[in-house]
Amino acid sequence: MSSKRILLISDTHGFHENLQIVLEKEEPFDLVLHMGDYEGWDAVIDMITGVPVEYVSGNCDWSSRLPSEKMIEINGVHIFMTHGHEYYVTTGMDVLRDHAVACGCQVVLFGHTHWPFFEEQEGVIIANPGSISRPRQTNRRPSYGVMEISDEGEIKLELKQI
Repeated sequence: MSSKRILLISDTHGFHENLQIVLEKEEPFDLVLHMGDYEGWDAVIDMITGVPVEYVSGNCDWSSRLPSEKMIEINGVHIFMTHGHEYYVTTGMDVLRDHAVACGCQVVLFGHTHWPFFEEQEGVIIANPGSISRPRQTNRRPSYGVMEISDEGEIKLELKQI
């Protein structure tokens, strides 16, 4: 195993200019995690990033055959990925957090709201990178996350804005 550097994105909605800016600024990455609403542009995102990308489908990914949620493991850290719309994330984190706890996940990542969010609750890191292309938070700055997981499973997660 080796330390992993992971780009967290969501809600690209077919616009990739800011993704290219982030990649130039932040590379290298070992992996990209996309929390949905890529709207069929996954092949383009794969080409732009040049590294493996894990996707979940969002509420705007109508033709996607990808699951709306998945669990992955990186350096012993269990991560639950979802777009979030099926977990009522616009009204709070309780349902999402409780599901992550029940699944034994240390990290839960979601999208949907287009608002960056980062908090630890009941030993679970809950994070939304916001939207890299269509932000909705007050300052409307495109946002993303960078997560590093050490060989020993230590997690460092930072949300950033362009």
